[in-house]
Amino acid sequence: MLIDTRRVLAVRCPRCGRLELRDFYMFELEGTEPTTIHCQCGYTLMSIVRCSRLYRIQIGCIVCETVHELLLDAKSMLHNDAVVVYCPESDVDLGVIGAAHRVEELLAAEGDILANVVGPGAIESEFVNIAIMREVLRQLQNWADRGQLYCGCGNYHMELDLFPEKVEVVCPSCGGTLVIYAEREEDLSAMEGLQEVVLKRGAFTCIDSADFRYRHRV
Repeated sequence: MLIDTRRVLAVRCPRCGRLELRDFYMFELEGTEPTTIHCQCGYTLMSIVRCSRLYRIQIGCIVCETVHELLLDAKSMLHNDAVVVYCPESDVDLGVIGAAHRVEELLAAEGDILANVVGPGAIESEFVNIAIMREVLRQLQNWADRGQLYCGCGNYHMELDLFPEKVEVVCPSCGGTLVIYAEREEDLSAMEGLQEVVLKRGAFTCIDSADFRYRHRV
């Protein structure tokens, strides 16, 4: 039986925010030197090299603003329709490698809430508290994965704006906006116990901590 070794990589650039798609054949990764894949803006999206039964991958992280080194099983890369690469700190999807049809299906499903991050420069800004921001994004991803993050207008596909101190979740259909602050432990506490988050149609809402009004003079 012939095995199709053509694969497609889909990854979002941490520098410019562009979703990049690259195709390659598995045999191209057999050399001793890493294969490097760049974004159109020049940023190094990923390097990958074969190490015995594993592939060692270095990939830029859109959440942590750093480069993660990960190991993927060679058999999984060859025999699975798709392998999703996750941030080890936040479990956010960083990219997917797989057969073209499967990658297209995953992208169409928009399972990764970060897939629609707008304002590319926001990723490069310094967050007030990167650990808190990671947790906020992780919780948003969990809600999105379970279908518990949506807008009252019926739309389930949200967009994100990232700022140093907050995340804005925006409904592209009606403009409904939810602000979640990500500065302090109290901001995480404000998210605890929420089973679902529903944006108000065309309106502005906020998940705030107890001292929100004091800090922001509302």
